[in-house]
Amino acid sequence: MTDNVIAHVRHQLKQAANELRTYPPEEIDWPTRASSACERLVPWLVESAAGLCKYVEHVMNSPTEVRIAIDDLLSLVDQNPDFASDEKYKALAKLIRSALDYETLLISQAGGTVVSKLIEKFLIENSSEWELESNGASDYPDLFFRGDDYSQLPAFTRGKGNSYGAATKGKAKRPVRIPDGLEIKTCNQTFAVDCHHAHAGLYLVLIYVKAPDRFVVTDIFVGFMRHELYRITNPDSPTTTLKASFNGSAFVSVFGDSGRSV
Repeated sequence: MTDNVIAHVRHQLKQAANELRTYPPEEIDWPTRASSACERLVPWLVESAAGLCKYVEHVMNSPTEVRIAIDDLLSLVDQNPDFASDEKYKALAKLIRSALDYETLLISQAGGTVVSKLIEKFLIENSSEWELESNGASDYPDLFFRGDDYSQLPAFTRGKGNSYGAATKGKAKRPVRIPDGLEIKTCNQTFAVDCHHAHAGLYLVLIYVKAPDRFVVTDIFVGFMRHELYRITNPDSPTTTLKASFNGSAFVSVFGDSGRSV
């Protein structure tokens, strides 16, 4: 399966070569850097996919598992005559059940952003051959290689007249807008992704189903995006944010054509 996935991404890199050559700053060999990043990441992502799915599911389902365990424990205690008439126990049991009900309301709002951060955490902690680092919350890409040299990049500046391209940001000089990192996206049931810009680079897209009592990862896809693979929505007014979206047509499942067995 790994060979099929890396072949798919290599083909996409060839198709994106011209775009990468002209990506600012142009003096940097972005085709080679993007290819190097994909050669390192893609086989590892395929090998890590099963563990990533289990990790995300375990974390997202942990509140449900805890509730089941506490309900079983309280039921056992309720059967003990020494506790059945104890007012302190009754008050404590009521408080626990009430708190769990409120927690259920809270975690029901946890969505794609939480899942994305879990994916980042897993990949960072399990990248043993290199050091992946997280970028800013609103910066592209989500992850980059800390050991790679980005000293040639200009400092990030804001302004309508500034050219769009790779840069370093903040005191830590994090590389942003680079095409040789990894962007993470999550989708609930249907593969549909919206972005604020048509970024070139490697994407990992995790698809999940969020049932009332269970969170399940159904598939993980990877693909190298270039500008023409996005659907661009032009702003209606100067205050409207540009929107770039895509579906799964340019992506390949790390589990094969049949997807993940769940």
